[in-house]
Amino acid sequence: MITLPRHRTVADVMTTRVHVASPETPFKHLVRLIEENRISAVPIVDHNGIPIGVVSESDLLFKERRGELTSDLLHPRRRRNERAKAEGLVASDVMTSPPITVRSDSRLVEAARLTQERNVRRLIVVDGRGKISGIVSRSDLLQVFLRSDEDLLEDIVENLIPPLMLALQQPIVVDVHDNVVTLRGEVDRKSDVEILGRLTKELDGVVDVVNRLSYRWDDSSGVPAGQW
Repeated sequence: MITLPRHRTVADVMTTRVHVASPETPFKHLVRLIEENRISAVPIVDHNGIPIGVVSESDLLFKERRGELTSDLLHPRRRRNERAKAEGLVASDVMTSPPITVRSDSRLVEAARLTQERNVRRLIVVDGRGKISGIVSRSDLLQVFLRSDEDLLEDIVENLIPPLMLALQQPIVVDVHDNVVTLRGEVDRKSDVEILGRLTKELDGVVDVVNRLSYRWDDSSGVPAGQW
């Protein structure tokens, strides 16, 4: 069985020290949590530690706008929700629910996709039982691109290429500069060129791949390279 380099997960980059509140936490205490800890949102969890909502600075700011939240014929449901938050006294009144969560064992690419699809700056991280285990922000997810060129080079040369290319006549030359990987050399099949290029590009921290590999056999057509 081929063992490829391990993909980093949300657990590798998330913040584990999380300030949380209960549904009964008073409005003022929520403001204090955000201000004193210099955070932009507070997860709301039930008595089992399971996230049921999140209170952000924008949720709390509706209180300041109480006087201007008049009826909106175009968006009546949204305006009712905003007025309810403006009148809220405790976390359950002002929180946004359900929260957007991601499992701690999810790949970074999955978390990045979720933040963009849902247009949020952070995700609540939960374990296999659904309990809160951390917070992951967009900046946390970008940390993977701070991997050094040397680290990526070692990962490719030591962990990626050997299991895939067991019978190379000549070694593949790998260059990494600013996390852009260049591959040079000759492999047996055209499909090997495509597979190695794709898997290299999927490595955490790789910005792009310049694939300059050649091949001896076009296994997509059954004709040796150069025999057309």
